[in-house]
Amino acid sequence: MASLVFVVVSAPVAVAAETDPALPLTPSEYADEARLVELLWNRSPEVLDARTSAGLAASEVTRAHKYPNPSIDFTWGTIPVGSTNPSDLHDPLDRVPNYNVGISELIELAKRGPRQAATVAELERSRLEALNAVSTRFFDLLGTIGHIAKSQLRAAVTNQLVDASAELLALDRARANKGDIAVVDLDRAEVEHDRLLATRDAALTDLEASRGECVAIIGASCEPFDSGKAARAFLERVAAAPLPTAWSDDIEQQRPDIAGLDAALRAARERATLAERRVVPDVTVRLGYTYDQFILAGNQRNSLSLGVQLPLPVADQGQADLQAATATLARAAQARRALADSGRLTVESAARRRELIRTRMRQLDTALAKARAVRDTLAAAQQRGGMSLTDVLLARRSFQELALDRSDLDGDAFDATMRIRQATAQFPRPTALSEAPQP
Repeated sequence: MASLVFVVVSAPVAVAAETDPALPLTPSEYADEARLVELLWNRSPEVLDARTSAGLAASEVTRAHKYPNPSIDFTWGTIPVGSTNPSDLHDPLDRVPNYNVGISELIELAKRGPRQAATVAELERSRLEALNAVSTRFFDLLGTIGHIAKSQLRAAVTNQLVDASAELLALDRARANKGDIAVVDLDRAEVEHDRLLATRDAALTDLEASRGECVAIIGASCEPFDSGKAARAFLERVAAAPLPTAWSDDIEQQRPDIAGLDAALRAARERATLAERRVVPDVTVRLGYTYDQFILAGNQRNSLSLGVQLPLPVADQGQADLQAATATLARAAQARRALADSGRLTVESAARRRELIRTRMRQLDTALAKARAVRDTLAAAQQRGGMSLTDVLLARRSFQELALDRSDLDGDAFDATMRIRQATAQFPRPTALSEAPQP
């Protein structure tokens, strides 16, 4: 029989009723990822549900380490009915009956160890599922903040394009009034200006939609960044983090979903062992005491009795429990292999994408430097009267369009980084999880 394991379980989850005074989230708090995790740990409905399941699993550990309650029984026996022997017995209800009291205890054989080990593994799985829930919501939240930054950066760069287009459009209108350009050229310029306005407003719409997603995730609004420059700095800081480029055993061990399936496999094996041991009958031991008043018939006044009861495992030998444990074992093993394969491919694909994005960034940075030089040269020439304002505005627009493409790459690099971080479980752990007693 497996040795007894003493388990200390955590108290039920208590959720503070007061509202966090630091909400809504501000851009200065976006870099504090540990705080974001703590907020999700205490506010996200999905995480709170997972924590409740962990609390229920802890109660099952407590239950598995308790012995069955003893049973007590009382019997009033040998109650005379009709004539007595001898027939002239005075007050037969007082002199004939005996009184028996007994206590019974169920003694499980070869089952407590596997049951306790199974509940401990299930508790560990529940805790890891809660950790996986906070991981999922953390990356959802961080991704939403990234969308806010991308939308705000795109809106800022597009707004510069709108300003340049407005200047060029005003110049085209003046030239059209003088007859220097055709009206159809002015119409094309106005269409292009309206397209830029729609692009800027679309970015602002995406910004508000991302803020709405933030409310759905954490129950509080996420404030926009102070400027497009601040939004770019956030994206660049997150995307510059050093990350693994290949799968490893260490990554598997720190992935809460894979570790949770490992715990599920251990629990299923213990449940299978428990089902196989159902064939061993449990013993019910009874100790009884009898007080007999009918000593006239030669009965013993005080006596003890010791009994043993054994169920016969003839029909039910744990077949159904073994079938359920085997199915759970097979499903958990398949799910674990699928998660490991998916994680490995995700890391490799995102790492290649991240490297390609960095290459494109270097190329665009070179193009931006040249476009900036052309813009500045034309602007200087225009001030000296050697260049038309139209050429200067076109050069400025060309530069800002490259800047818009470059800002989109910042968002793509952020997304690739998030994919790697989520696949490799690179996120802060909640403080309460590290402080929880382990079985």
